[in-house]
Amino acid sequence: MRHRLFVLTLFLALGSVVAAAAGAAPVTPLGTFLDDNGNIHEPNIEALAEEGITKGCGTDVYCPADSVRRDQMASFLARALNLTPSTTDAFVDDNGNLHEANINALAAAGITTGCSPLTNEYCPSDSVRRDQMASLLARALGLTPLPPPSVDEANVARIYFFLDQPEGGPFLATVARYLPGALTPDDAVDLLLEGPLAAELAQTPAFSSNVPTGVVRNEPVAIAGDTATVDLSDNFDDGGGTATMTGRLAELTFTVTVFDSIDYVKLELDGVPVTVFSSEGLIIPDEGLSREHYLPTMTDPIGAGIVAELSPESPAWFEFVESPVEVRGLSRTFEATVEYALFDNDGTELASGFATTGGGGPEFGPMSIDITYSVSYPQVGTLQLWWDPPIDGDPGFADLRETAVWLMP
Repeated sequence: MRHRLFVLTLFLALGSVVAAAAGAAPVTPLGTFLDDNGNIHEPNIEALAEEGITKGCGTDVYCPADSVRRDQMASFLARALNLTPSTTDAFVDDNGNLHEANINALAAAGITTGCSPLTNEYCPSDSVRRDQMASLLARALGLTPLPPPSVDEANVARIYFFLDQPEGGPFLATVARYLPGALTPDDAVDLLLEGPLAAELAQTPAFSSNVPTGVVRNEPVAIAGDTATVDLSDNFDDGGGTATMTGRLAELTFTVTVFDSIDYVKLELDGVPVTVFSSEGLIIPDEGLSREHYLPTMTDPIGAGIVAELSPESPAWFEFVESPVEVRGLSRTFEATVEYALFDNDGTELASGFATTGGGGPEFGPMSIDITYSVSYPQVGTLQLWWDPPIDGDPGFADLRETAVWLMP
């Protein structure tokens, strides 16, 4: 649980950061609040009250054990930094909020980008997490973000889960995981079974997985030629529903076949080879499952609703990228044309254009686009991909795909 005293400690991290930023110093308890007597943080609570940084939660009370919401945190920081409240509406979900002017002030100062840059939301009622607080304080204090250590391409895992997108879904999409050593098939399977991270489940749009919790890999993934055999615990087929079971197999198949040398995936449950999966009776071909098994055509619709017409594999969500961004994946669009745009953290367009790539339908083809950009500091940007529908010259778009990526200088 995030408490007011906990977040206050973050503000004052190892030396009363916020109070120092405002020119305040811890003082002898003055009795501003009646409910913090004897609290280890009382001197700093009183210092912030004296500087007008906090007004408490009610008449003469601070509520030290309560959670700090994101809207309250905005007022803490705005007052501490003497920011001018702003009337420029930065987010769509804080209209009428008591703290809206201070939320807007933080946005105008570049201190917050909200909880979901893709949907322009701030999530004012959410509690403040420690990782979010680190970014807020770093921006507020003008600290230079430190780039992550250089990661070899072989150490990046791109795991397939499902993701809602502006134009329907959920469709298969990738998340990035960074490993200390080169990615192996065992790593890929284990990361899939772990499922999306809590932040990925909570974000907008949210990731999800059809793989039930508690499934484990029994044996190392066995590779024979271009085929991988994966032995999982028998609860992998728990549950029901054709769509759920088909999606579950698709997640496994696409995750394991990220390796260039693997084209097919065979499944075992507790060491027993599976040819008919689950009570839904899904047939696993003798040669194993392949990506092509889930790429629908006009005559074979299996996989429809699983793989989008535009299906980027890399960059994955929140993957660190450098210029040029190498967009790779599958697509089938009208005349095999894909349009793209790349935006920085402020929504400024860094690059846009179109490429003839992938398949023109009804077959999918490999998509390959390189996008050059320039930024001065690490930041979360947005990659958009779409294609124009052949509707009487209508300049609209179809199958918009968005991916949040870390743009490195």
